Amino acid sequence: MNIITLVYTIMFFFGIYFLLFFILSYLKNRKELFDYPKPKKFPTISFLTAAYNEEASIADTINALLKVKYPKGRKEIIIINDGSKDKTASIIKKFVEKHKEIKLIDKKNSGKADSLNQGIKIAKGELIAVVDADSYPNEDSLYKMVGYFEDEKVAAVTSRVLVKNKKNFLERFQDVDYITIAWGRKMMDFIGCVYVTNGPLSVYRKNVVQKLGGFNTKNITEDIELTWHILSAGYKTKMSYSTEVYTTVPSSFKQWIKQRIRWNLGGLQTIYKYRKSFFKGKNLFGYFVINYVSLAFFLALIGLILLLRFIYLNSVLYLSLLPYIFSGYNPFAALNFYFPVTLLLIFGLIFLALSLIQYKISLRGPDMKSKSILTILIFIFIYRSLYTIPFVITFYKILKGDISWYTK
Repeated sequence: MNIITLVYTIMFFFGIYFLLFFILSYLKNRKELFDYPKPKKFPTISFLTAAYNEEASIADTINALLKVKYPKGRKEIIIINDGSKDKTASIIKKFVEKHKEIKLIDKKNSGKADSLNQGIKIAKGELIAVVDADSYPNEDSLYKMVGYFEDEKVAAVTSRVLVKNKKNFLERFQDVDYITIAWGRKMMDFIGCVYVTNGPLSVYRKNVVQKLGGFNTKNITEDIELTWHILSAGYKTKMSYSTEVYTTVPSSFKQWIKQRIRWNLGGLQTIYKYRKSFFKGKNLFGYFVINYVSLAFFLALIGLILLLRFIYLNSVLYLSLLPYIFSGYNPFAALNFYFPVTLLLIFGLIFLALSLIQYKISLRGPDMKSKSILTILIFIFIYRSLYTIPFVITFYKILKGDISWYTK
């Protein structure tokens, strides 16, 4: 067995291992998927929304926050206008005039993390709920989240993010993407490893966030970094799968690439910051979370290298055979199905079968339309293949040292 075959075998092993882990986790906990602890008390809570040039969505976001049900007088809404150059500030001011529970912080542009930290300074709530300026929580969101905080070790609770705009190809398959991401995050919750508290809607214990220094203004993905900081400090993070928040996703390929590059860069930046936590600590953060995420990036990089190698070698091979093909030569005669190749083919089929099972499981629910096998195959082989583009650009940016334009 040569080194390339060995690498493929190792990659298939980890892929099959984690697919089995997620599927078995679901089978064991499927009856508890939508469960959440019913709240016995209702701590005061402050919604924080940072907005930069969000005139198209900020009114709908504020209206959604006003509709979120919670005991009277125990909820406030703080909107931070981060130096917007459009009509965002004037739209917010109209809401402030009509609703006493809404406060506005009008400041110079300094990025989302700093804006949220400014909001925390004036927040009166025991809990803070961060909501993106283009996201819309359901009315019952808080009732399904605050019960988790009756466990004093829980410092953050996140939600299930769903896509609001589903018109074109890219938007519809981001819908599939977000559903499966949320499902996978809930599977991690069952073993106490929620490693991302998302921007569209997450609730935090304010005193813990303050103790840890707030949101990191130097990190591109401040939500991931804060989650890892919370976990590394020994606190718990949870996910309320029954809590839904709808968000507006990129509608153009250019916007989608930029978003995914930011996610990749922020993830790698966070791994680097917490690199000394590998196999350390008192919880699963050092023994599983950081290792799992790092392995995912590493295998993705190896997979990219192998893909480029495969394309290059086969392009050279079949271009050289082109004159012979026109003469009647069978190009498939060049394929040799010896034992290692046959073994890899079997592993590949197992991986594909398990992937289809996982997607069929994750894409069904009382509030979702079942997706066909054809849709899942398009998602796997076409949409997921697009991930290669932002992944390549990410590492190009890292090699150049150019990540500054992703920090706001």
